[in-house]
Amino acid sequence: MINLSTRFSTSPNLNSKDERKKRRAVRELFELDDENNLSLFIPLLDDKDSWYRTKALDAFRMWSIRLDISHLAPLINHDNLDYNRAAANLLERFEKKYIETVKRLFERDDLICQVKSAEFILQCDNQENFFEDLLQSKNAKLKIIALNSKYSTQETLIKSLEDESSSIVNFCLGKLTELNFVIEDDKLSELISRGVNFTNFAPYLFKHSPKKLIDQIENLSGVEIRMIVKMLRQECDSLDHEIIKMIIQSKSYVVLGRWLQGKKGDAIDKLRWEIIANENVDEIERCRFVERLFSRCDEENITNMAKLIAEESDSDLIKITAYNLSTANAEGIT
Repeated sequence: MINLSTRFSTSPNLNSKDERKKRRAVRELFELDDENNLSLFIPLLDDKDSWYRTKALDAFRMWSIRLDISHLAPLINHDNLDYNRAAANLLERFEKKYIETVKRLFERDDLICQVKSAEFILQCDNQENFFEDLLQSKNAKLKIIALNSKYSTQETLIKSLEDESSSIVNFCLGKLTELNFVIEDDKLSELISRGVNFTNFAPYLFKHSPKKLIDQIENLSGVEIRMIVKMLRQECDSLDHEIIKMIIQSKSYVVLGRWLQGKKGDAIDKLRWEIIANENVDEIERCRFVERLFSRCDEENITNMAKLIAEESDSDLIKITAYNLSTANAEGIT
């Protein structure tokens, strides 16, 4: 009875010309915290005072989620885009039904409204037609939402590799990688030639076509090389791993050197010194191999090999760097 009497005594004051009474009525309604009072705030969405408009929107954000999605209709049907977007951002809090209300939001000429409502609708059942319509959209973001939905199939993803949008192709590659789908070599070559984003392509190549991954190394940026090294560190723990053997054979020393960093063992050290001593390998890269060993300058076998390289190398840069390594421990360098 207390709530009802307070509610009915408060409601008329929302129309009062006395600002103090009107504001007090709004505050009392918030104190009641009763979602059944939400409809009282609908007229305030159009109030000339921004304070009331803000409070009305706060009421929808607070109480509509305790009701069903039809209570968002005043926001969805309003001409104010901010209200439309507020409704869109609340959709994820509702059960996936009453989609006709949400479809009206999708019709708004606003990407935020369309994205949020499309995500909601495609989580509902029996929306195959909406899915097909979305695939025909000219907006790549909306097409990706469709491709990421429960209505998308492997066949849909494969077909979408032909899309002119690189973001869609990249997305499909990622999904097909998750599905362990193997793309034919000719198709891979075509995608590479089209300039598909390597960051999205790399996980697929690493898993299904490492040879093509290695073939791309010399054309990669520093960021992309770091990505490959990170994958190698996660998946390859020894020189016996097939992709590491391929990297050694292809003489991809930039990647190999970074993967070797921090690794120890007779076979690993033997490979390092072979590369450092190889005068046919770029001296800058060989120098990096030497520099990465400074953290091990307290190991006798490291300093002995460094001294030997310093004496025998034809490169002045390698000689100096190796000499510095051979004497680093004695000089207290760490």
